[in-house]
Amino acid sequence: MVINFNNMKSVEYQFSRLCFKADVIEPLSDDDSFCIHTPDGSFKMTKREFYDVFPNVVKSKSYQEGRIYHYSVLPQKALKFLTDDTFYQKPINYEKSITHKRINIQKDLVGEEIREKIKEIGKLWRNSQNNLLVNKEILSNWNSLIEEWIENEDMPLIIRKDANKYKGQSFLHPSGREIIVSDNSFAIWVFGQAIKEKTYTLLQIKKMLAANEIPMVFMQTKNVMQYGKYTKPLGAYSMLGWKICHITPVGFNSNKSIEELKIEDIKNHFKKYASPSNMFALPKEIGDLGEIDAFIEEQK
Repeated sequence: MVINFNNMKSVEYQFSRLCFKADVIEPLSDDDSFCIHTPDGSFKMTKREFYDVFPNVVKSKSYQEGRIYHYSVLPQKALKFLTDDTFYQKPINYEKSITHKRINIQKDLVGEEIREKIKEIGKLWRNSQNNLLVNKEILSNWNSLIEEWIENEDMPLIIRKDANKYKGQSFLHPSGREIIVSDNSFAIWVFGQAIKEKTYTLLQIKKMLAANEIPMVFMQTKNVMQYGKYTKPLGAYSMLGWKICHITPVGFNSNKSIEELKIEDIKNHFKKYASPSNMFALPKEIGDLGEIDAFIEEQK
């Protein structure tokens, strides 16, 4: 929504967390304002205030290239931009007057200084001679394969959802598309093949799936063998000593069943989950860094 008042523009948008959208903010003049409505409250500021208070966001690759930057934890410096729709409750609780819903906001215990150090470590790893980087031509081939895969209605889509309960199993979506549930085994297999500079045609992938030759599970548990259709274990395809991480999160953030999910959401999930261009590898010794936004930002 765009509102003009006394020749000054005010833009509003919604997001699931504090999020800065470059395509919305950058066209604004310095004194124009924007308001982000989130479950944690509404945050309103001018473009000038945004540049002054969040210079790290403005300079980030995510904002400059991806055109979007969001915080997993609400930073303390954002609290002063909460609008009158949100009331302060000691010590860190807020209650929105419209919905009367109490929302807990986690205090920023890390701080920008530590995040900057984590970013530095991220840059060091990105440029490390030990970093497993996929050849650009191979990445392009896999990206093309994934796009073709998504568009072919005869090909099953693979998702990582409720994997502990359903991995290896196959479901028929109301759209008519077959949906396969994996843990992270399929993504590890894809990245491992890309690192070895192996690519496939869609027909080859289809034949391999029919022959149960692509790993969908880390190991063949009793549950997998009893209920699974795709029971090939990761086994020799595992990347010992490495953790495979995703750059853009692949979670659905939904409690809906597989059948209730929109097919377009499943397609978007599969693209992020299966594309090696959305993955990077870390030695397991430092694998937990792959869960930290400030580190992930430097792997893009």
